[in-house]
Parts: sequence; structure tokens; C-alpha cells
Amino acid sequence: MWKFFKRAVLVGILVFNGAYAEEIRVLGAASLKYVLESIKEDFLKSRKGDKIDISYLSSGKAYAQIKNGAPVHLFVSADVSYPAKLYEDKLASQKEEIYAKGKLVLWSNNKDFKITKFKDILNPKITHIAIPNPKLAPYGRASIEALESTKMLKSVEGKFVTGESIGAATTYVESKNAEVGFTALSMLGDNGINTNTMSFVAIDENLYKPINQALIIPKFGENSKLALEFKNYILSKEAKKRFLEFGYSVE
Repeated sequence: MWKFFKRAVLVGILVFNGAYAEEIRVLGAASLKYVLESIKEDFLKSRKGDKIDISYLSSGKAYAQIKNGAPVHLFVSADVSYPAKLYEDKLASQKEEIYAKGKLVLWSNNKDFKITKFKDILNPKITHIAIPNPKLAPYGRASIEALESTKMLKSVEGKFVTGESIGAATTYVESKNAEVGFTALSMLGDNGINTNTMSFVAIDENLYKPINQALIIPKFGENSKLALEFKNYILSKEAKKRFLEFGYSVE
């Protein structure tokens, strides 16, 4: 069932130049696609024997996989609630820890639908609005909250094209199958998607609940030295610099 690994043993202890190396599996929120790969690359520069396999999906689906027994060493979520649920479900021994705060944007990859303000979503010529599944994706929930706060939800909800994750919703706009859509600031710009026809605006953070993002080590990974060290690196000052570069807020 789990296509991400076909070998029976996921925590492989390998001999590498006389030292022990480890391999771990990480589930990461789809909004982390670019920044977490960059952080992983930095982390592994001095650990060439170690391997980190990161699969990106909605935080809700990641939580469900872990709850259903998927062998996951580290979960890096796009919110706090899903890691907190793992701890509440006694599927993790230590509580969740916040590593950054995300920012929601409305964007377009179509030159005919340039985005300069949030209310541009009311353009009657827009027929498709991409949104991450609010039931699974924290940025989808934030999108609904922002639309409700501005009383625009009823005017546009009939145009929604729902992606199971923020990655899917972002692809709809990138491929121009939706004129506009919601995504994370971390997905756009010099470090992510960057095209000549792209335009976007950051949504006022007062319009939605803070997208505090947390990580947690499930019980499957609690004896993994590599999982603990990678978690600590994500929380480090070095990684926070990366998060800032990708548009996150950090304390």
C-alpha cells in the first residue's frame, strides 16, 4: 500500500566509510515543498551517509496515514492541530513544537487576471478559483476564514476548484486551469514558482487565524537519532533563516 518504500526495513542502518548512517521517512505539508527540500539539503551536507525521504501531501492526509499505522519518523505539518492530535491520541511521546508561521496569498498565473488586491477575486470574468481542501489543508481553512471575514464567500464559493492539498490547488493555477487561487507565500517567488505572468497579493493576516505550523516525532520515529537531529535542525536558527527567505514568519 505504501508506494513510497518497497523495502521491508525503513530504518536502515548502513555502514558508510566506517560510520553508521540512517534512513528516515518524513511526511511534510505540501506548502513546504520548496523550503523543506532546501533545509534538508543544508542539513545533509555534512551527513552524506544519511538519507531523508520526504513525501508532501495535505496535513490532514498525513495525520490520517500516521494514525492508520504508516511508519513515519517525523511529521512536519502546516498547522498545530494535526500534530497535537497525534499527541492526544498517544501516537507521539513528546508534544508538538512550532517552527514557523505561514502566510496566505491569492494569486494568478494568467496575464488577463492580474491580482493587485483581495477583492480582485470578485471579478465576474473569473470562473475557476483554486482552493486547497479546507477539511484537510490548513491553508484551505484559512482561505475560507478570510472570505468569510470579508463577506465574499457566498459570491465566489460556486467557482471553487478544490485540490486535495495546497500543491494540487497551486498546480491548477500554475497550469491555468483556474484563473486565480489560494496558496502559501512559500510556494511563490524566487525560491518557488516564478513566471512572467504571475501576480499575487498577501491576504491580510487579521482575516484568518494564524497559520502556526508545528512538527512532531510519532512513536515510530522516537528511537531514531536522525529524526531527532533533523527535527532539531528545522527548529534551529539556521533553518529559520531559510523559512524567512521563503516568506514565513519566525520568532
